[in-house]
Amino acid sequence: MACVIERAGRAGTRYVGIYRTANGKYKSAGTYDSHERAYEVAEDEERHARGFLEETSPSGKATMTISEFCEQRFLRYHAVSSGTRQGYGYVAKNHILPYIGHLRISEVSRETVRATRKVLSAMRQMAFDEGYRNNNPVRSIRLKHAPTKPVLVAGHDQWRRLEEALAYPPARLYARLNVTTWARRCEMIGFDFDFGQQMLNVTRSTVYINAQYHPSGKAGWFTKPHPKNGDWRRFAISKQMGQAVQEHIEAYGLGPDDLLFPHWMFAYVRSSPVVASDNECLPALVSKAGIVYEHGTKGARYSMNCHCTKCKAYAADYQRQWRHQQRARAGESGKANIWRRDGTEFLMAEVWSRFWNAARDAAGLPEGFTPYTARHTGISWAIDKGVDLQKVRQRAGHGSLEVTSRYAAILDERDTSLADALEEIFEVPV
Repeated sequence: MACVIERAGRAGTRYVGIYRTANGKYKSAGTYDSHERAYEVAEDEERHARGFLEETSPSGKATMTISEFCEQRFLRYHAVSSGTRQGYGYVAKNHILPYIGHLRISEVSRETVRATRKVLSAMRQMAFDEGYRNNNPVRSIRLKHAPTKPVLVAGHDQWRRLEEALAYPPARLYARLNVTTWARRCEMIGFDFDFGQQMLNVTRSTVYINAQYHPSGKAGWFTKPHPKNGDWRRFAISKQMGQAVQEHIEAYGLGPDDLLFPHWMFAYVRSSPVVASDNECLPALVSKAGIVYEHGTKGARYSMNCHCTKCKAYAADYQRQWRHQQRARAGESGKANIWRRDGTEFLMAEVWSRFWNAARDAAGLPEGFTPYTARHTGISWAIDKGVDLQKVRQRAGHGSLEVTSRYAAILDERDTSLADALEEIFEVPV
């Protein structure tokens, strides 16, 4: 028979639920703030013990903290993808568990959350008004929202300069596919082409998951059988683009199961050619023994320790060849695999960023032009050409037309008709 024991302490009276197990022994079902709650859990615990159930006991559920539930249940069994689970884990670790992880999850009520939000918002606003912090992160009355950053879109001339700066053919094709298919990076890692009908199927997405959240228990890539937004997409590509992709496959000997842009294709290739300045007119280097070394040679770089442009370019090429030779002696493939723990060859974001940033700087574009700008640019160009928004939404994989319509607003920012109309006011009539 369940019962309750009162305990008086400095924090007031607390109640301990007591229940009887199947072997006749009495055990505690936990300590609670009210007599009713303690008795309720003790009764549930006694029924659970006499039924010999293997699931978590009622007292275990009643006393489980947010931190314990998050680690033992939520991050293990919540029905989401590995990438989403990894994101949840980061948020919980950095923003939830350090502050409220010790609270019992069964005792955090809706009223508690609402009252905490209200009071915390007022405290943050007062701290903001008095200069203790520079914003109020809690969404409430008098909240000053952070200004949104403008979405950058490349013009036709800017994109032309960018492609010209991408001297490496696979990098140029990768950028052209990105701006014409509007695929996200996680979707571009694996493409499915139907060259007979000039169609492209976007049916999967790939993300990198650390060991804690990867299904295999090891850090590596994880391919989801659907794109980012969940819906498969199939749309036509131009004849010229299909031919360029086929030529790329033939040039690099890619098989049906190979990736179109594997990591090894980019890892040990210069993002931009090193242009050695011949205008420096540097004299040859002469050692103490009278040996003459021209710039851009092994002797000038290593024997004379020269750091001019030509010598540094030579050193970079020499070290790259040395790494290839070391892998060949060890019996490894010529494909770069040193960043892989799972043996796959998906293109890493930092490697592609190296090519993109070098081309962006060479084309004279601002730093705000990131690889994701290609997607924004392609969508904006299509809307500017008058393509139906519904067709744009389907090809881009947007969840709603509201998201697609934002790109129309970007084009409105560049519309000069209003500025020209205002300027006509100041024109002097002839």
